[in-house]
Parts: sequence; C-alpha cells; structure tokens
Amino acid sequence: MAGQGSNRLVRLLPIEACLLWFIALIGVLALALALTMQRQVNWPPFLGGYVATLGLAAIGGYVRQVKAAPRIALALVGAAIFTGFTAVSSIFIFALFPLPNPLIDPALIQADAVLGYHWPTAVAWLAQYPGFAAVLGYIYHSSLVQILLTIVLLAALSREIALHRFLLVGIITLIIAVAIWWVIPSVGPSAFQSIPEADRLATGLYFDPTYGQHLKNLVEVGPRQISPEVITGVVAFPSYHMIMALMVVWFSRGTFAFLPLTAVNTAMVPATLTHGGHHLVDLLAGLAVFALSVWLASRLIREPARV
Repeated sequence: MAGQGSNRLVRLLPIEACLLWFIALIGVLALALALTMQRQVNWPPFLGGYVATLGLAAIGGYVRQVKAAPRIALALVGAAIFTGFTAVSSIFIFALFPLPNPLIDPALIQADAVLGYHWPTAVAWLAQYPGFAAVLGYIYHSSLVQILLTIVLLAALSREIALHRFLLVGIITLIIAVAIWWVIPSVGPSAFQSIPEADRLATGLYFDPTYGQHLKNLVEVGPRQISPEVITGVVAFPSYHMIMALMVVWFSRGTFAFLPLTAVNTAMVPATLTHGGHHLVDLLAGLAVFALSVWLASRLIREPARV
C-alpha cells in the first residue's frame, strides 16, 4: 500500500504508512486489553470507524497516485490518521477503567489555590457575563473541528513536514497524557467542588455535580459497556484541551490563519478552566507535555537535507 511504483493504485508517503501501521498496532493492543480485562465493547460502531479510516487513507493514496492531487491526498490521509488514532485510543483509554490509583484532584485543587485560582470563584465571575460564557462554550467545543481544519490548512499550503509533525505531536501528546493520567488520575474540579445552580445555568456549564460524579464512577467502577455514546473526555491532568489549542496555534504560524486561531485559542484558556473539567495546573502540565512532544516530533521528522 505504501509502495512508490507507478503500477500501484494507492501510494502513501513513508511517514503516513508508519503512522497508520502504528495506529493499527494500538488498535490490536486495545482489542487485546479489552479482551484480557473482559470489558464489554459495542464493537460494530468502532469497527465501522476503523473501516472508514482505512477507506479515507486509501482514497487519499489513490488521489495522490492516479489523480496527481497531492494536496487533497495530504488532507485525506491526514484526516484518516487523526480520526483513526482517536478511535483506537478511545477504546484503549476506557478499557483501562477502573483505575488502580486514587484520584489526585484534592491535591490539584490545593495547588490551584497556591497559584491563586479557585474554580467556583471563576464560575461566579463568568456568570455575570452570560453572553461571554456562551461564546466560551462554543470555543470549548471547537477543538476537534480546529484540529481537522488545521490538517486541511497545512495540506492546502503544501506544508507536508509541518502536517506530519502536527499529526505526530497529536499522537505523542495523547500517549504521554494518558500514561500520566493512568498513574495519577484526575477528573477535574466539578467532581469535588460545588457551584450555585444559578451560576451553572447562567454560564451554560454541563460539568455539573452529577456529571462530576459520573466521571468519578467511571474511574472507580468503569463503564458497563464501552460504546461511542459513553465515550467522553476523562483525562484531566494534563489538559488535552490545552494541548490541542497549542497544537493549532503552533502549527498555523506563518499562515493567514495564525492570528484568528491565536485569538480563538487564547479564549480557550478561560473556556477550559471554567467548564469544570480541568484545574489550572492541568493547563500548565498540558503546556509541558506539548513542548516535549514538539521537540520529539522535530527530531523524528526532520526537514529534508538541502542540496
């Protein structure tokens, strides 16, 4: 499939093939983990996603080889890598439940206090500006869309190296974040701190005490069945929302989209903090994980030697 010969209908670039093979390996590990841990998994929708990922990658490789449309191919295969890794990692993460160690949220709340941050106070302030809160809500939910748009942007501008580093950073950061979270798990302040219902309604927050308890139950008991409808964000420390925002801004540098994306993702900071799924130190940890992953990706995917 990754061959370069003209007799092939599908051609993937070497790094694309490597990333897809890695995703396949993670998928096998997720399957093995789910079976070993005797987890109930609603397999059909997940398998449908895997088939769609392979189909998208195959179409991209076909477009590159037969239609000579390298930019479209970069976008299609890039999207396949992103969606494929998201799908397999979701099963892997939820197969880890219940987690072996207690939640560290009380310690993170204390660390936030040292830094002068208090989640209920932040929500109370935001409740005074419901219009701003509504905007932050839309921004908070835009992360995955922004990732896909960045893939399209880099592909349209023929920034092949940047795109592949972008995808690799996404993979590395999630692996590191999940590893840290598995050892020292947390689910965010909403499971441990309460806010007045009036403030919650005014801000449109969906991380209410009930949802916080749901996250605690996932960590301590695990889901009855792993299925797309129960998949939700559970990794609090480090914050993957912060990581995705940094990815979009960093890799859009030098493009026409840099300034608007920077503005949107600057607002992602208060959007992430006030929704109740993250502590302030989660965002700082996300920054550290991102910086390490960018450094690793720049060494694993190097610029071509100039003649």
